[in-house]
Parts: sequence; structure tokens; C-alpha cells
Amino acid sequence: MEAVSIDNHVVDRRAIDPAVVLDGVSRSFGDRVILDGLDLMIDEGEFVVILGHSGTGKSTLLRILAGLDQEFSGRFLAPSQRSIAFQEPRLVPWRRVLPNVTLGLNGDTAQALGREALDEVGLGTHLRAWPNTLSGGEAQRVALARAMVRMPDLLLLDEPFGALDALTRVQMQELLMELCAKHRPTVVLVTHDVEEAVLLADRLLVLDGGRFILDQRVTLPRPRLRTAPDVQRIRADVLRALGVFDERSEPS
Repeated sequence: MEAVSIDNHVVDRRAIDPAVVLDGVSRSFGDRVILDGLDLMIDEGEFVVILGHSGTGKSTLLRILAGLDQEFSGRFLAPSQRSIAFQEPRLVPWRRVLPNVTLGLNGDTAQALGREALDEVGLGTHLRAWPNTLSGGEAQRVALARAMVRMPDLLLLDEPFGALDALTRVQMQELLMELCAKHRPTVVLVTHDVEEAVLLADRLLVLDGGRFILDQRVTLPRPRLRTAPDVQRIRADVLRALGVFDERSEPS
């Protein structure tokens, strides 16, 4: 793994045991403080889900971890091999599916790696398809393949299933878990969907007022049933942290 430095904020993960460390990370936009001295350690291979109301800095934090936002104070340690996927697939419309997946990759193995990544997401027969012929779920599978083909040590996901219908969303959640079980990246996922968070996470974080107000481990075995009492209990804990009352989470 290569060492990486962004304004002296990021260093090689080999120097530390956790995969990610935040040390006093703050970010402001004008007079508005979005992130207020965040401290956090994420273990290698851990699946962390960050929740919070709109505008609390979830995506800002993800952009910092991805190296896309350098206007912050404090520091963080992270793997140099990182990938990010967004709510929109962000496919290049004038490139077919395979070139979209291998975008930015060089070398003789790029095409083979792209084909393998598309096979893993169930689109091995769509190599030459154009992005405008894909369904929403298929386009997001291509975006996920593009993130995974780089074999990231840190996979960053910014509400990647937020625009999908309910059934496709469940299918994509299952696909994501299969890929993570196979490749074992450290994952940081941002979502507004509390149920999705509880079903996927090893650890749940709620961000509010620039700080983490909930940091909860989820040790339930997978796959997790949405209706299981332990799942509903954790869901209720998260909703309370978000200031939301849901009568389904209350005992009768």
C-alpha cells in the first residue's frame, strides 16, 4: 500500500492498527460549523453506517475521507486505496458499460478486471450496453462494479440505494453484503434509511450538531430479519437518537 498525503492530513494506514482514524476533524462553511472536532477509529474490515438528519455533515465527512474535500482542520489516517459511489450512478453517457467500469484503470489486466467486476454484480452480459439503456438498479450495479474493480481497502458509499425502488434496494443491499463478504473492504456507508443501516452495519453512528451522538455496535448474525425483535430494538435506539418516535418500535 502506497503512502498518501493530502496537505499532510492523510498518511499510510500501515502505521496504525485501525483502518481509519479521525483526529479532531472539523469542517466549516463560512460561520456554519458542520463537523466539530470528530474523533473516531474504524477497524479494518468493519462495516460502519452513518446516519443523521439532512445537513448534519454525513456527506461532507465522506468527501473528506475520499480526499475530495481538503478544506478541513484536524487530520485523518486512511488507506490510500479508496473508492466511492454516490446516490447517482454518475456513468459517462458516451462510454459503454465496460469502459465505464474500467475508467481510469491502466494496464493489460484492466479489461479482465472490469469483466470480472461486472460478473460479480450480475451484469456480465451487459459489457457493451450504453448507460441510457440500463434500469436504475442496473446503472447502480455498474457504479458498484466501478468502485469494487479498484479493489479498495476503504469503500465509501453515499446513499447508493436512495433513488431505487424498494425491491431493487433490497436486492442491492444483498449484493453489497455478498461483495463485502468476498473482498472484505472497510466500508463507510451514509444513509437516511434506519432499517437499511441496522440490517447492514457492524457499527452505527449518528451524527448531529457536528458530533457523533450515538456509537453502537451491532453484533447480530447475518442475514438479519427486518422483523426480528433485536433488529427492532436497535432500530428504536437509532430512531430515538434521531429524535424520532415510531410506535412500531415500542412494546405493546
